[in-house]
Amino acid sequence: MIKRVKSYINKSEFVKNSLTLFTGTTIAQIIPVLISPLLTRLYTPGDFGVLALYMSFASVLAVFATGRYEMAIMLPKKDSDAINLFSLSLVISMLVSIVVLLTVVLFHNRIVLWSGNNRISFLLYFLPFSVLSLGFYKSLNYWFNRKNKFKNIAGSKVIASSSNSAVSLISGIINKGGFGLVFGWIFGQLSSMLFLLRKMYVTERENFKNIKKNKILAVTKRYKKFPLFDIWSEFLNVLSVQLPIVIISQFFGENITGHYSFAYKILLLPFSLLAFSMGQAFFKKANEIKNEGKDVAVFTFGVFKKLVLISFFPLAVIGMFGDIIFPFVFGKEWIIAGNYSRIFSLWIFMIFISSPLTNLFAVFERQRTNLIFNFVTFISRTSILIIISYKTGNDYTAIFWYVISGFIFRFLYLFIIMKIAKIHLIKVFVEILKYIIPAVGFLLLLRIVLI
Repeated sequence: MIKRVKSYINKSEFVKNSLTLFTGTTIAQIIPVLISPLLTRLYTPGDFGVLALYMSFASVLAVFATGRYEMAIMLPKKDSDAINLFSLSLVISMLVSIVVLLTVVLFHNRIVLWSGNNRISFLLYFLPFSVLSLGFYKSLNYWFNRKNKFKNIAGSKVIASSSNSAVSLISGIINKGGFGLVFGWIFGQLSSMLFLLRKMYVTERENFKNIKKNKILAVTKRYKKFPLFDIWSEFLNVLSVQLPIVIISQFFGENITGHYSFAYKILLLPFSLLAFSMGQAFFKKANEIKNEGKDVAVFTFGVFKKLVLISFFPLAVIGMFGDIIFPFVFGKEWIIAGNYSRIFSLWIFMIFISSPLTNLFAVFERQRTNLIFNFVTFISRTSILIIISYKTGNDYTAIFWYVISGFIFRFLYLFIIMKIAKIHLIKVFVEILKYIIPAVGFLLLLRIVLI
């Protein structure tokens, strides 16, 4: 049996690469999960709200940090073209970080007022540094993906997670109620970026000789769809996740923002890291299959089935018992986050099973389609959140309908992806329903019996 499993892993490049990333991702997940019960007792929901606000600013700005040229690093057949795309991404990252610095200096007070949280004031000056770090990391990550060095990517995730956790924990013990969560996140991003940067300097120095100004200009023009379309699509995608934190902060204050962001983070963190890892391996393999002139449908649907199998049951458990699990694990003051987690489970499920497959938009250079859909999604969902928040003044009602709308739009997004891959939609329905009916039925009966 063991030999059969090993043989299967060695035969499938996708499975082998995914497992390599999965190992590092699993360790990276375990560390923050283990210390979360400690952090929730060292920091208040308001502190988590400040962290969420800072991460929102950094994440949105980081979309522009590379012009999305880091995605194109995977596509050229020649390493000489890829290294010039890599260099282009780094140059853009430096320019964008300078622009962010000037913006923070010139409009500091207006940004603080707009954010609705005065505690963010001092932290804004770290934003240029975070944007630069995130931009460099994304470019390095795709380069190592191209070179099949998945162990280095996995190692960078472990370093980011452990560094973040250590700084957050120590800062919380020394100075309870400070900015330890934010500084932990900044230090984690920096550590992982420097780890990959050092690895690349050691192994790829010869490749740097291929960096030429005329080649950079050539790849800039060849892959112009990424800054023209993909950057705005990703911007809307990230903004649809991060802007609600600012809106919730404006309407309901940092305490509710902390509960919202913590529930979202605890559920999304393990699945997002795993989805990103599988997405990296999927991107590479799907691109190879397409370049060989083969059909990607069978491979895509096989990955989709794995994603459903991995995610459905744990998220169904949260959907049924999140209001019991959260206060038990993290403390009774996190009951609100527990209530949020139950509805988040639906949305996270759809995010997880679709996110790795979104790389097909890049593989088939369908960025325009991606942009249009993300624009419609962003406008619709943001409007829903603002209108319901304003009309009802009830945080749970506003968040509930925002999350449900996210589930619906993500479901439609999955259908578009499957259409690009030329997979019949009925197969998608059947694959999801065969897990939903028995699992939800069992868990619902269990909740009735227990509660």
